Amino acid sequence: MKEKLIKVGIIGGSLNNQWASKTHIPVLKESPFYRITAIGTSKAETAKESARVLNACHSFTDYKGLAQSKDVDLVVVSVKVPFHYEASIAAIEEKKHIYCEWPLGVDTKQAIKLAKLADKVDIHHAIGLQARQSPEVNYVKQAINQGEIGRIISCTMQVATQGKGGITDEANSYILKKENGANLLTINGGHSLDVLCYILGDFKELSSIMNTHYTEALIQGTEVTVSKDTADQILIQGTLNGNISASVHIQGGVYPAFQLEIRGEKGVFRLTQNSSSGHVQFGNLKVEKVKYPTYLLSTSVYVEEINVSSVKDNHPKDYIEKAYKVLVKDIFEHKSQIPNFHDAVKLHQLLDAVRTSAETGERVTLDK
Repeated sequence: MKEKLIKVGIIGGSLNNQWASKTHIPVLKESPFYRITAIGTSKAETAKESARVLNACHSFTDYKGLAQSKDVDLVVVSVKVPFHYEASIAAIEEKKHIYCEWPLGVDTKQAIKLAKLADKVDIHHAIGLQARQSPEVNYVKQAINQGEIGRIISCTMQVATQGKGGITDEANSYILKKENGANLLTINGGHSLDVLCYILGDFKELSSIMNTHYTEALIQGTEVTVSKDTADQILIQGTLNGNISASVHIQGGVYPAFQLEIRGEKGVFRLTQNSSSGHVQFGNLKVEKVKYPTYLLSTSVYVEEINVSSVKDNHPKDYIEKAYKVLVKDIFEHKSQIPNFHDAVKLHQLLDAVRTSAETGERVTLDK
């Protein structure tokens, strides 16, 4: 494997890109299995400068040109969500492997089409649900599967972020519009719900409420306001497969926090985030295990913090690095272990169910 090299073109690979420059680019630069060969941005000057600094062979301002390059095996899509579809289509048409950030598209229809087309041309496709690479998340998942806290009865999850409320910045103002497919439900909610379902299994039915307390947001540092038509309070109640009761509260424009508490017959697992920004995929997670005494009515319990690894994952870069290690094995060993476009479709469909329930006021049953 060490003798092989995957040549990577990054759409949205500007060194000014707040996400790619802090995650994808440093990980790919340090990896012995990847080499950045092409950079694509919307401006020729930034594409050329970023390519020069990264010692990449090519720079592009259009998706198709980058995807058509013979020096690109894998296309990384790290641009704003409204452009994920056309960027991924360009890669699929050239039969190039794809790593696309979440959400896959602005809606489920786009996600389904991309998954079908990617399968048809037989490429490896990865979706950026990086929290699945968390050692803490995987520890809890394995411990539950091994029965450490017995049969699971219920779970509650709280996700809160200071963003997506009444204040925004210029770069992120687009996420306040439903049509762009990037908002509190899809981003903070999507990543968090994916972790919940990855650990415990899928929802079989749910009901939800979505409220909008802010209809406009002030652009920070200015006196300019922009309209907002996305929900900033989302409440979900439902039942997971296995008859696990679930309660989820996702909030925007409030003090940030993340907590997932899973209650079993013999104890509790609590997954929290230190110095939270309301983004579980950013890492810095902590696991606590609560052990019940022999008799549940006893007031004494034992709380233990689980140190999963000696090196704490406190940056999204750590999860991206793990994801690329899984992807390279998938490509070289013809496996399919990385979360892919089909996982993205399933998550898009779950979010559709949340919206449908909120709009109709009815409980929604999800397809198995």
